[in-house]
Amino acid sequence: MRLFIYWLSVFILLSCAGTKDQGSDQKANIPPPHINCPEGGDCTFEVMRNSVLNLNYSDTGHLYPEVIEGDKVVVKFHFEKDPVKDVMDSGYSEYVYLEFDPDEPQIILKDKELQKVKMIFGRICYCKGAMGYFPVYQGNLFLFNRDGNLQLRTSFKMNKIPQIIQEIDENINY
Repeated sequence: MRLFIYWLSVFILLSCAGTKDQGSDQKANIPPPHINCPEGGDCTFEVMRNSVLNLNYSDTGHLYPEVIEGDKVVVKFHFEKDPVKDVMDSGYSEYVYLEFDPDEPQIILKDKELQKVKMIFGRICYCKGAMGYFPVYQGNLFLFNRDGNLQLRTSFKMNKIPQIIQEIDENINY
């Protein structure tokens, strides 16, 4: 219940916020700083319009995402850890993907409902037994989409898969 009240308060505050007149000298396509990017790495956030997220399985049964043309919006969050100098195979990345209908202005989901937006977590590294893409079944998601402004707040936990990214808190114009 507290989570619902929190998100409702955020929604009301954002709905009441005034808008600034930004002239033609506005810098286009420069995203805001990434709030939740851990030290020692870099984060990118991508919003892909007119796309769908296909969740495919390899011949060995491993899940992998494929973004293709479609009528939805796909969000991709990527964290890449800085490699360790002079250490081979030290590359490490985490991904979060989800898909939503662009006509839906607000989405609030919890736990298994996260699969309504096909939320998946990817861990790509030289990590035996704990690498690949996995559906997210435990967490919360608040997504507000209006006039090319996307607000995404999520916290999630992967069972049995180590993770660095556990929260995403982003505002981006697309």
